[in-house]
Amino acid sequence: MTGENDLTVSRRDFVKASLTAAAFAATAKAIQPEQKEEEEEGEEKELKKEDLVPTRPLGKTGVKVSILNLGTTRKPSKRMLNAMYAAGIRYIDTAASYVNGQVEPLLAEWMAKAGNRKEFFIVTKDGGKTPEEWAGKVDDRLKALKTDYIDLFFIHGVGGGSRGGEPDTAQVNWPKDKEWKAAAGKLKKSGKVKFTGFSTHTGFPVRADLLKNAAEGGWVDALMTAYDPLTVKENADFNKALDACHKAGVGLISMKQMRGAKEAPKFLPDFEKMGLNTYTATLHAVWTDERIASICNDIPSIEILKENVAAAKKFKPLDKKQMAAVIGVLERTGKRFCNACDGSCRRAAGTKAALNDIVRYLSYYEMDGCREEARRLFAALSPEERDWHLADLAAAAHACHSKLDFATLLARAEEKLA
Repeated sequence: MTGENDLTVSRRDFVKASLTAAAFAATAKAIQPEQKEEEEEGEEKELKKEDLVPTRPLGKTGVKVSILNLGTTRKPSKRMLNAMYAAGIRYIDTAASYVNGQVEPLLAEWMAKAGNRKEFFIVTKDGGKTPEEWAGKVDDRLKALKTDYIDLFFIHGVGGGSRGGEPDTAQVNWPKDKEWKAAAGKLKKSGKVKFTGFSTHTGFPVRADLLKNAAEGGWVDALMTAYDPLTVKENADFNKALDACHKAGVGLISMKQMRGAKEAPKFLPDFEKMGLNTYTATLHAVWTDERIASICNDIPSIEILKENVAAAKKFKPLDKKQMAAVIGVLERTGKRFCNACDGSCRRAAGTKAALNDIVRYLSYYEMDGCREEARRLFAALSPEERDWHLADLAAAAHACHSKLDFATLLARAEEKLA
C-alpha cells in the first residue's frame, strides 16, 4: 500500500491476504445464478499497476476508488470475491437488506481471512426515517460486518420511488437538514463511519432536487444514484444536479446503468472492433462522464466479471458518434424498468399496482440472477400493489418515460415471481 487511501495492492499485502489470481485468470464458464460455486486455489500472482482496474477520486474525500465496484444484491461466492480481488477491485457495495441480511456476515468472514481490513473500501446501507435512528443503524452494520468502522455509510433509498414509483417529497430536504448534518458529523467524529451519504433511484423531479440539495448541504460526502446516458440526455435538471454535486466535491456512484437491452450490433458498428458488447459499451459510456467515480455492478458470473474488468482496463472516453450509438441502443431496445419513473405510468393506467417495481423485480430475476431476492420483494408488495390485471397497460406504456411493454413484462413477472 502506498498510502491509507490508495486502494491498490502491494505484493506484501496480496500475499498476506492469501487470495489468488488464478481463479480469475483461468478460463471460467458462466455460472447460473442459483448454482453453488466451489472455491478454487491457485498460485499467488504479483499484481502490477497496469493489471488493476483503474481508479478515480471519490469527490473530495481524498480516496481513490476502482471505477468498477462489486454490488451484492446477490450473495457472492467466495470464488467471486477472490476473483474480484485478483482484478484489483477493493470497493464492495452491500446493505442490511441484501439477501435477507446474509451478505454482510459473508463479507466479514471473507475479509477476516484476507487479513487487511484497511485495504478494502466497504459501503453499506440501511434505512432510517430520522437522524436519531442513524447511530443505531450504524452499530447494527458494524456488528454484522465485524469491523470497527465503515468506509461509506448510505441512508438507503432516500426519496422513495417504490410502491408504484411515487417519490417521497418529504425526504427531499434531508441533505440540507441541520439535524441530519449534525448526526453525520457526530458519526464521523466517533470514527465509526468515515464518510456519509445516501442512495436513490427515485423519480423526477425529486431525484434532481435531492442531488442539488446534497451539493448545498455539506454532510453528503458521496451518493449513489440511478444513472444512464439517456436519462442524463433527456433530463436537463438531473444533468445540472450532477454538475452541482461534482463541483461541490460530492462523490458520484452510478447504479442501474442498463438492464435487459438486447444485443444490437447494427447500432454499435465500432464496438465489435473494440472488443465490447452492448453492455460493456454502456459501461464505457458511463465512464466517459468524468463526474462518475465508480459504477456499482452486480456480477452474476466469473465470465461476466472478466468481461467487465477487461472493459474497465481498456477504457477510453467515447467520442460523440460512439456515445450517440449507445444512447440509440437505450432508445431502441428499451429497458426492463424505467430509470426515471415518477409514477406517471401508474396514474395513467388508473391503478394502485406498483407497475415499475414489479418489472424492476423481474429484471433482478432475469438479468441479475437474484431470484430469491426478486421473489421476496414481489411477495412484500401488498395484494393491491401486485394486482395489475384491470390496469390500462396501453396507457401506462404511453405515459412511461421509457415506453416499457408492461403487458408483456407484467405477465412474465407474475409467472416467475408469484
